[in-house]
Amino acid sequence: MWERTYKEWKGRGVEFVGIGLLDSKERSADFVRRHGLSFPNGFDPDGRIARAYGFGYQPYWAVIDREGRLVSSGFGPRSEQELVAAVRAVTAR
Repeated sequence: MWERTYKEWKGRGVEFVGIGLLDSKERSADFVRRHGLSFPNGFDPDGRIARAYGFGYQPYWAVIDREGRLVSSGFGPRSEQELVAAVRAVTAR
């Protein structure tokens, strides 16, 4: 769902970024490879990004606008329709 939505919206005013929070850097990279994710992914070794946006668990998703404000967020995989609605809301701003 994430990869499909990323490919659909790529270049249309939205970016997708994955951030590994609780696993090791190696396990996070393995997850990206296993799931064939092509959008940028990183690792948050000291939890700085997680604290800035209130992430405390995974999988956690967030839609952050161009000014860095948290627009929408949630725990776990959501439906593709919810993800697309959140992306549409942030790109309409």
